[in-house]
Amino acid sequence: MLQRYRFVFAPRWLLLALVGVVVMVACALLSQWQWGRAVQRAAANEVIETSLESAPLDEVLPAGEALDPGVRWTLVEATGVYDADQEVVLRAQTNGGLNGFEIVTPLVLADGTAVLVDRGFVASENTGSVPDYPAPPAGEVTVTGRVYEYEEASGGVTEVDGHLESRRLSDDMLASYFDYEFRSAWVADTEPIEGLTELETPSFKDWQNYSYAVQWALFAAMVPVGLVVLVRRERKDLDEAAAAEEAAADPNPDTEPAASEAEAAGSH
Repeated sequence: MLQRYRFVFAPRWLLLALVGVVVMVACALLSQWQWGRAVQRAAANEVIETSLESAPLDEVLPAGEALDPGVRWTLVEATGVYDADQEVVLRAQTNGGLNGFEIVTPLVLADGTAVLVDRGFVASENTGSVPDYPAPPAGEVTVTGRVYEYEEASGGVTEVDGHLESRRLSDDMLASYFDYEFRSAWVADTEPIEGLTELETPSFKDWQNYSYAVQWALFAAMVPVGLVVLVRRERKDLDEAAAAEEAAADPNPDTEPAASEAEAAGSH
């Protein structure tokens, strides 16, 4: 039985098997990555859905400490004074299907550090410039908002009409423009003042990543099945070719005995 499949040790079949193994491993790794993404997104959705009570900012984002990934998307409450002279306008943002700008203002806290507060969204008027938006409240205020992780640095920061403009909310990009230390994440105000719109509550499509994970796993499983099908087809082709060669070498095997019998009868 094994001798019938010795052809699989030919160089081209070994190369095909090697390629199959590489593809199978790649698909398995992609499946694992998508599954991990799905688990992360499902956990984020759960935090968002269950985070109904706000916690003090100092408990969630302590000064001088790195962000704990487990506090992302939770609700916090911070008290301080807005630094209206250091506002940041985020360009090219979308919210609720609209294009526009997000208004970010530092909230200076009692210890001298600050947390960047996204006060809300203002829709674009298709003029290419930032539309008018309400100034932050003066004096001490208490803000309730959702914790967001800083974005990766990309693009640049420009000064326009007395405020900073950027496309990303990155502490690495903005730190040099401020004299105070930022907390390890920014906060989106869940109750913006009139004239600004609250940012959409995030909702992650974890089911989509689970679907992708299953698809990649199926692709990985199909590789050995495909190799078996190819091997069996090759064996069948070889058998048919051998049968055809045998038939060509002996085109009339059934007529020769009959002819011999006729000759024998004639000799009598």
